[in-house]
Amino acid sequence: MRSNLERGTKSFQYLEVPGAATERNFVNNPLFGPPRPRTARMPMMQVNGAHEGPSLCIMAGMHACEYPSIDAAIKTYTDTDPRSLSGNLIIVPVVNLAAFWTRTPYLNPDDGMDIGATYHVEGSTISYLIGKLLREQVFSQADYIVDLHGGDVMEDVVPHAGFTRIGDKEIDEASEMLARTYGTQYVFERLEKGAFEKSGLRIPRTLAEAGREGRLEPELTAVHLKGISNIMKALKMIDGTPDIPSAQVVMHGRYEIFVRSAGLFYPSVRMADHIRKGDVLGEIRDLEGRTLEQIIAPKDGVVLLVMTNPVKHPDDLVFKIWMY
Repeated sequence: MRSNLERGTKSFQYLEVPGAATERNFVNNPLFGPPRPRTARMPMMQVNGAHEGPSLCIMAGMHACEYPSIDAAIKTYTDTDPRSLSGNLIIVPVVNLAAFWTRTPYLNPDDGMDIGATYHVEGSTISYLIGKLLREQVFSQADYIVDLHGGDVMEDVVPHAGFTRIGDKEIDEASEMLARTYGTQYVFERLEKGAFEKSGLRIPRTLAEAGREGRLEPELTAVHLKGISNIMKALKMIDGTPDIPSAQVVMHGRYEIFVRSAGLFYPSVRMADHIRKGDVLGEIRDLEGRTLEQIIAPKDGVVLLVMTNPVKHPDDLVFKIWMY
């Protein structure tokens, strides 16, 4: 971002979402909190370094119950001294503010949308307006993007960083650098046809996950803080050398496991466990205690995510598994 701030300074402000005041699809549920104003805002922090350098966008709270990522974004702002920074930081600590205040996982409660799916799609509801604001006023000013996530209220997930190849060699190499530099043991490389068309973003970026079950845990905030620091060091924004494991594991695919039965879920594996085809990963039992279904691994892999909520319905997701 080519900031209007004086060099060596920082600021906090709220961006008003254009068009939100006339948006007519808001829903208020008094169980989740008080009525919200018909306008919508998004917090944005800027740290304008004293020296020339790149512009790094850090965003969190797209899924607003993933608290270590939000915490790390805020701490990066408060702990960064602009006088020793080269370049500048654009930090959005909570993209989905309505979900944050109502403690709503995954979606924007005002229209039931995942804001992350709206970047390059036209739409009139509030999530589309927020996506447009991000695209036009935040991402457009960034040279690199770090999208922080991790462990919504029903998830236990392996800390990792990932990137998607969009078919542009220069951007793909820079995105891979960001993901590897984050410093997690596991790196996920996604090969997705039409990735650029889906997001509309031709900017190097990584998505980093660390967190579990909607908790705010310092050791998982620390994973994000280390990753952000590593990237800032690699981009020469701050002094130092990134701390990266010597033997990172790059995963290139994944599959998901769903259940057929309704009942209580008893997992027998944890996130990061290595599994083999045919292993029993858990079971579903009814209210009489009988086993209705055993969950069997169809392929080898590593448990990326466990959906830890105990009550399951048919077709509910229970595991995401990485493949080598």
